[in-house]
This record gives sequence, C-alpha cells and structure tokens, in this order.
Amino acid sequence: MPHLIDFDGLEKNLFILQHLCYASKKFCTKNKISRDAEEFIDYEWWEYAGLLKSIVSNTVIESAIKIRMLQDFAQKESEDVDLSTMDQEACENLSIGIVRKGAIVLSLRESCNKIVHATEARMGWSNAGNANDSPEYWNGIYALWGENRGAKWEVELNIEAWCIAMIRFNKIVQEKVDWHHIFKYDE
Repeated sequence: MPHLIDFDGLEKNLFILQHLCYASKKFCTKNKISRDAEEFIDYEWWEYAGLLKSIVSNTVIESAIKIRMLQDFAQKESEDVDLSTMDQEACENLSIGIVRKGAIVLSLRESCNKIVHATEARMGWSNAGNANDSPEYWNGIYALWGENRGAKWEVELNIEAWCIAMIRFNKIVQEKVDWHHIFKYDE
C-alpha cells in the first residue's frame, strides 16, 4: 500500500500559499518594508524576506513532493490513469511559469521535478511605488536554477497560477482514481 496522503491538508497549504501571493503587496506597503528603509515598524526587509522564503520554500517543496507521489501512486494502481491529460487539464488557461534556460516543457509534473532538483531558489521582488525606498513585496515569482546531466536550466514559477493548477490536479486525481479501493485493505 502507498503512503497515505492528506488531500485536504495539501489543498489547505496551497490555498495559504496562493493567498501569500495576494497579501504580500498589502502587507509590505502597510509595514513599509523596503531594503533601503531607514525606519522600521515591525519588520526589517531581511526579516520579512527570510520568514516569507521559509514559508514559501517549505510549502512549495512539500506540495511538489506530495503531488509527484500522488502521480506515481495513481499510475501504479490504475493503468487507465492518464497523468498527461490530467496535468494538461489542471493547467488549462494558466501560465504556471516560464522556462528561461533549457529544453524543458513546463508541465505540472516537470515543475514539481524542478522544485525538487533545484540547486538555487529565489523569490521575485517588486517595488510598490516609484521611490527607491518604496515598499518592496514578493510578486509571486519563485525562480529556480539547476542542472540535469550537465545541461543548466532556469525556470520562473508563477506561484499563484501554480497553486491553482496544483489544487485542480489534486481534485482531478481524487475524482479519477479509486483511492478507497487502493487504501481499502491498508493496515
């Protein structure tokens, strides 16, 4: 029997991550978070960036691993499962990211692989205003770098769209795979 995956917990974490994408600008504007700020309210830029990257990194990694495991379990348990079609359906009308370097077709599955195998990850930042000391916020981009058999690659994930696709995939895999049958005799 495969590991027991908490579908609801996975969706909850993706929901929170998606909301972080939406909330960063407002939070940073309200708290005047900027690398160049001379005055701090409650958070210095580095403190905020460190806390946020820790939350984003851990949630992205955990979610990617769980979805990859779900895909592998589903494929093993049911020959009728078409992961490629499910992946395309989950990503429909979404741009989950951009390939900056490398010969990569960025499917949901491949994005999860890139998360797991990245040797560097950076968050994208934007200014909320025009001045140098204007609040700086996370723009929802999570850039990844790595290497596969000597070939370097770079991918920028759009975390908002990626979360939507991941939540869709989570729902699709629950509908199309008979998990009750898989876990029926689990001990």
